[in-house]
Amino acid sequence: MKGCYVDELTVVFQSEQTAELQPYDYEERVLGAVGATLRVGRCESGSQLVAEAQGARVIWIEWTPAITREVLEALPDCELVMRWGVGYDQIDVRAASLLGIAVANAPSYCTDTVVEHTFALLLAVTRRIALGDRRIRAGDWGGTDWGCEAINGRTFGVVGLGHIGRRVAALAESFGCHVLASDVLAPVDSPEGVSIVELRQLLEQSDIVSLHVPLSADTEHLLDRERIGWMKPGAVLVNTSRGGVVEEDALVEALQQKRLFGAGLDVFETEPLPAVSRLREIDEVVLTSHEAARSPDSLAKLRAEMCDTTLSWLATGWASSVVNPLVRETRRWQGPLCLAGELAAADHLAAQS
Repeated sequence: MKGCYVDELTVVFQSEQTAELQPYDYEERVLGAVGATLRVGRCESGSQLVAEAQGARVIWIEWTPAITREVLEALPDCELVMRWGVGYDQIDVRAASLLGIAVANAPSYCTDTVVEHTFALLLAVTRRIALGDRRIRAGDWGGTDWGCEAINGRTFGVVGLGHIGRRVAALAESFGCHVLASDVLAPVDSPEGVSIVELRQLLEQSDIVSLHVPLSADTEHLLDRERIGWMKPGAVLVNTSRGGVVEEDALVEALQQKRLFGAGLDVFETEPLPAVSRLREIDEVVLTSHEAARSPDSLAKLRAEMCDTTLSWLATGWASSVVNPLVRETRRWQGPLCLAGELAAADHLAAQS
């Protein structure tokens, strides 16, 4: 097992899917300041990742490849796998835990951006913004048949009360909504002004339902055909979490049958959204391309969060954003605290504050 130290052999491996994060000047500078090296590779399969990432103590993953048990078993030096983003469904967390490998994400870098995008989609649907824009460009001018709706005074259901869900709930209150919330993963405390209810009650009573849960075995098709059938007639669905949380065919049917007022969707079961998707044909749906978390500010915060977590790990063998905390006692690294590494990490964190 490795001790807690950083030397010229300490490698952080970046498995990138696209080149959109390049250049890595910031990451190289921060890691280099504590003696670590960033190695970058384009890996489209698990076997490529295994070949490219040998010797790395920390692996950063964008979207692909999937980090399976087989991949992790073939990387004996890996101590931490970290996802560029909030969701980490492409990592087999259970297998990582069994192997003593920590898994971390970047839980807070995009909170405000996703919250803003959630309400942008909601207002675009309820006020028929996208439809109105298309009609005006086609030569039309308004009309009462557009069917705009207000959200003030409505019941707003938030599914998932993490960083983003709580901010959405607070903003919904400022719009004059009565806010219900349900967290399907674990019991949660109730934010002020928010009523915690079971998922069925939330779906049956909410005029607006906004999804903010990670994709996992517990949440895949959380809104399946039966639960979409529970939704209040004329309700609006907004999804800025993961496409797999919603059974897309069932949602399409509910929209086509006018049982729902509309939907604002940033994520889909298959991405990019297939050209044959029936969602493209429904006027009451507003679509964006999994971009809710994107902005120059959020990208800068993401880079800092990735580096801060990695420095904390290299310095102390732990980080606050580890999502499988039970691995703390069984993790691959079990050495003594490296004071020099801790001081270097502390200096960096102080400089960023």
